[in-house]
Amino acid sequence: MDTIIAGILQEEYGVDPIENYEKTRNILQDKYGEADIVLLPEYSMVNILGGLKPGEVFEKAERLNDSTYLSKLSDLAGKLGTTIIAHFLEKTDKGKPYSTSVVVKPDGSIEKAYSKMHLFDAYGYRESDYLEPGDKPSRPIIVGSFKFYVAICYDIRFPELFRLYALNNADGVLVHMGWVRGPLKEELLDGLARSRSHENTMYLVVANHTGKQYTGRSGLFNPYGYREIDMGVKPGYREVVLDKGIVESARRDIPVLEHSRSKWNISLQ
Repeated sequence: MDTIIAGILQEEYGVDPIENYEKTRNILQDKYGEADIVLLPEYSMVNILGGLKPGEVFEKAERLNDSTYLSKLSDLAGKLGTTIIAHFLEKTDKGKPYSTSVVVKPDGSIEKAYSKMHLFDAYGYRESDYLEPGDKPSRPIIVGSFKFYVAICYDIRFPELFRLYALNNADGVLVHMGWVRGPLKEELLDGLARSRSHENTMYLVVANHTGKQYTGRSGLFNPYGYREIDMGVKPGYREVVLDKGIVESARRDIPVLEHSRSKWNISLQ
């Protein structure tokens, strides 16, 4: 199919996984239409900025193959008949969980897509006190004729990751966001997302946490770098059409991937 429908959920979440699942369930049961995939924000399982200590975050994390939270999301995906791209705190044997993106399909299967490689140790905050970094890029997620990869929040500041995805024929990147509030942070998020979409001629689908700590402003950025959807700052849900033809036309009009020298084996002396 040349078009698909993506659902973007924006919500304010707390520290309890089951209560957070119920928020997701309630808004999707009320608003879901016919999306092929639904993207949830970062920290939608557990808001680690909700006053938790690192050890408490680890206790709330779960194993991929033994997760009450994912089991409930799987039931919801089955009832809605859609695939949910969920953010998950994946328990490890290293004392800290991974920040992981999980593909929850309506047939009951649950597959890991990616663990966040770039942890937010900036602006005086140390996400690495809470989380273990991943060590490899996202695997592809195929939806119809679209190929997606995943990024998580702070990753958006690392253009080489998005260029890697584009050079591997990405039509879009699904971005879980927990973009923390601060002076002009909404504009910064907007500028980074526009840049990553434009410079790689691909879609960015952004689902952001909202509330007192986060900026909201979830939405869709098209392959020409334009923001097509801005969800503002309130909790909500939107379904948007992604068109493969727009990816193809952008890559004809702006052949940056063909011109990119990052494909070359260049040694800097």
